[in-house]
Amino acid sequence: MVQLLARECGVEVSIWTAGRYLKAWGFTPQKPVRRAFERDPKAVARWLKTEYPAIRARAKRAQAEIDWG
Repeated sequence: MVQLLARECGVEVSIWTAGRYLKAWGFTPQKPVRRAFERDPKAVARWLKTEYPAIRARAKRAQAEIDWG
């Protein structure tokens, strides 16, 4: 997050500040242990239909981008 802000926005913040922003936005600083090799396509489609629109709307209200890594 800190490197992304510096690179994309030219804004430098401390790791603590970035962590506080993430927490305020409802995100945790945890990284996934591993990538899911076995995905349930129906569950992914259901998530995209039910959960993702709210996430996208929240990002839009915050004028934020969603980075899929």
